[in-house]
Amino acid sequence: MRYRTGDILIDLDAREILHGGTPVEVEAKVFDLIALLLRERRRALDKRELNAALWGERPVTDAALSQQLRKARRALGDDGDAQRVIRTVHGRGLRWVADVVELTDAQPATPPPAVAPAAPAARAVELPAPGRRPRRFAWAVLCACVLLLAGIFGYRSFPPPVDTSSATGTRIAILPIEDRSGDDGLAWTRSGLMGLMAGLFGEDARIDVVPAKDVLASDKAARVLDADGVAALRAAFGATHLVATRLRRVGSLYELDLRLVGAGAAERSETLHGSAPAPLAVDAVAQVRRWLGLAALPDVRHKGIESAFLAEAYARGLDAQLHGDTAGARRYFEICLDQDPALAWPRLGLAIAQGTAGDAQASADNAAKVAAAAREQGDEELLVAAERQLGSLAFRRGDLEGAARHLQAALADVSESRPFVLTDLLVAQASVEDERGRFDEARALFERALALARGTGNRRGEALVLVNLAAVDNGAGDAAAAGAKLREGLDAARVAGDATLEGHTLASLGATEANQGRLLDAATLLQQALALARRRGDVQLEMLASLQLLGVLAPFDRDADIAILAGRVRNAAERQHNPYWQAELDWALGLHAARRGDLADALRRYAAARATYAEAGIARSLAPVLTDIVAAAAANGDAKTAHEAADAFRAIAQADARSWAAWLPLLDAQVRFVDGDAAGARDELAARLDRAPAATGPAAQASLFQLGRWQVAAGAPDDLLLRDAWKPWLGQHPEAIALHVRALRSAHRDEEADAEQARLDRLQRAPQLAVSEPAPATP
Repeated sequence: MRYRTGDILIDLDAREILHGGTPVEVEAKVFDLIALLLRERRRALDKRELNAALWGERPVTDAALSQQLRKARRALGDDGDAQRVIRTVHGRGLRWVADVVELTDAQPATPPPAVAPAAPAARAVELPAPGRRPRRFAWAVLCACVLLLAGIFGYRSFPPPVDTSSATGTRIAILPIEDRSGDDGLAWTRSGLMGLMAGLFGEDARIDVVPAKDVLASDKAARVLDADGVAALRAAFGATHLVATRLRRVGSLYELDLRLVGAGAAERSETLHGSAPAPLAVDAVAQVRRWLGLAALPDVRHKGIESAFLAEAYARGLDAQLHGDTAGARRYFEICLDQDPALAWPRLGLAIAQGTAGDAQASADNAAKVAAAAREQGDEELLVAAERQLGSLAFRRGDLEGAARHLQAALADVSESRPFVLTDLLVAQASVEDERGRFDEARALFERALALARGTGNRRGEALVLVNLAAVDNGAGDAAAAGAKLREGLDAARVAGDATLEGHTLASLGATEANQGRLLDAATLLQQALALARRRGDVQLEMLASLQLLGVLAPFDRDADIAILAGRVRNAAERQHNPYWQAELDWALGLHAARRGDLADALRRYAAARATYAEAGIARSLAPVLTDIVAAAAANGDAKTAHEAADAFRAIAQADARSWAAWLPLLDAQVRFVDGDAAGARDELAARLDRAPAATGPAAQASLFQLGRWQVAAGAPDDLLLRDAWKPWLGQHPEAIALHVRALRSAHRDEEADAEQARLDRLQRAPQLAVSEPAPATP
């Protein structure tokens, strides 16, 4: 009762699996499944037989068997893609297909050297996608912009809107499912079935569909469908038709009330019946298509809805992805692919979830498979979505040429008759061009997107363009212009009812206020973004706002409030298996430790964040954390660490001078300081600021504060007291005020110092800085 396949030994009597001689721990039921398939390897075993053997008469869901199958494949070095050992035979069940050698007592358990081992499926370390907490607040704005850009590229977790080139001019908004079943286990249907229906409407239909994520982001989606509600929803989504549904449970059956509200308040309705919710959503799409005079649904098996089980798994994956539950999304999409690796849209959903979690290589592999399948099938919608995801991954790893190439491929399949999709893609392309240093081309694309959005009444698109234009202004050091565009974008997002975009705009506006030294104003805006994120259960926005707010609170020494935010981020990172958020937290707490003078702790935290960013290849985070390592090491007298980090930064700056060259004079001065030439380092920075007294941006700010710390420590306060560049920071920035107080005392201006200290004490007690524990999220 011992079997060998590759370098895996399975001993049925001992209930043991050895991989290359190393024991593989498996649960009892997983081993039972492996043993059953191994014994019956000459035939396929159907689901009923497998369930009976594993669970007897106890009723179980299809998901239970699928989970055991995934664990069994993983224990055997197999996966749902390769299916080298256990294969899914469609319509028949599961079958063992790997070559097996049945061992006698005389035969060795280890394989001969000529046998190639079956390597276990590699699992990359999960890292998160954009939303990083910036080193300084200019980076916060860029961070929010990148997060929005990532949404443009890759947030679609189901088929994107369909071509609107027909003369019908129809645009459908599918509202969240109203669950009247009374079953808490059906909470996933609200957005999961909505996403499933939105994707199906996009298949071979000459209509436009509002993406489910945009509907879910809108506070107006809950409006009652009276005359006023219909008008508000049409205005918010630019929709000609609204689809509303209500789910009920009647005994063992389900009922779905379906309602289509068209132009002029024309309305059709019907009640559908079935044994499971997900197939009812498929039937609802077919009925609405008949009402609209469209062709029958095409073959939807490639979407993963050929059975009630797969339809539910796919819809649950969409629901998880729409709510920012990356781990849940991955789990359900993997269940779909375990059953059928050829499913294209679940594979794209998995790629997006992997990219969001930072598993970049796995995401790229899956997105490339989807793109290849789309080309083979001639499916332009699928190809556009796959190219967007590949472009997003290229952007995150700093491959701007690759990002531009994928975007151009996506744009080639989108015509002017699809204005909503085209607006998003133009914003993405413009953002990439801006990052490439092609500023005129970027602004022209942004202006084209803005005109398109305004011309079609697309207020959400208008807000998106304005937020990204604000990032361009902020990057150029014009924080005032950035703030004006963000306020205009905030108004547009609110008119559109897009609460998600509103929240990210608030976070960007808060970062812009902090860029100008107005930290209390920044705290107010970030608290608003945080409250909105909690109210809507938007985990990505909550983490972004929490980390930015932590950065605002750190100079005020609000340790208790910082602890609340840090605990929230840490718990979310563990819950989502997202070490990137933990890296962001390490970086933020490292900055706080450095301000407190605990340089050893700061360096330890920076090193942890650096390792995560380096492993993920995220230069946009790696470069600025290296500058913090140089600063902390120089202050700690650690010349070796300072030189090593400075050299690593220079290598990045050499490849991307536009983004990083402005930091080099500061790093040179800090290295000079740690090498023992403190006076020369001070003179070098002072001369730099003299040459560009009006310079703005994070490098200029960091240079100013570093110079101030050195001058006060050296008992040379005059420069700090006289330099005009300090004025914007002396209103609300505690570190600037504290340095000013020390400079005044050094200059024997004690009365002025006492007044400034009293003002600083009042600022540190400002009510807008207080952070409270969040109430439980509303389902």
